[in-house]
Amino acid sequence: MKPWQRDQLQRALERRRASLLDELNRDAARQRADRVAETPGATSDPVDAADEWRDVEELRQIEAARQRLADGSYGICTDCGVDIGFERLHAEPEAARCIDCQRRHEKTYRR
Repeated sequence: MKPWQRDQLQRALERRRASLLDELNRDAARQRADRVAETPGATSDPVDAADEWRDVEELRQIEAARQRLADGSYGICTDCGVDIGFERLHAEPEAARCIDCQRRHEKTYRR
C-alpha cells in the first residue's frame, strides 16, 4: 500500500471513529434524560438498543484497524495473509479480511 493510500484510510478511520463516538455520547445523554422522565416499569426501545450495539461493534472494528495500522499489519487479511485491495479498504477502512475470506466468514457465521 502506498503511503498516501495509508494516510487517506487512516483519516477515514479517524473521521468515522469521531462520528461514532459523538453518536454514542448523544445516545447515552438521551438515554439518561429518558430515564429521568421515564415511568417505573418502562422499557427501552429495542431498535435503539440494536443501533447502539451496531455502533459499538463498528467502533471495536475501527479500534482493531487502528491497532493494525500501529503494528504494521493493516491491509493484510487476518485469515489468509494476502493484501486487502485498496478499493475494499477505501469502501470499508476497518476491513480485516480480503473479499474472499469475508464471504467465507459470513457464510460460516451467519446471524
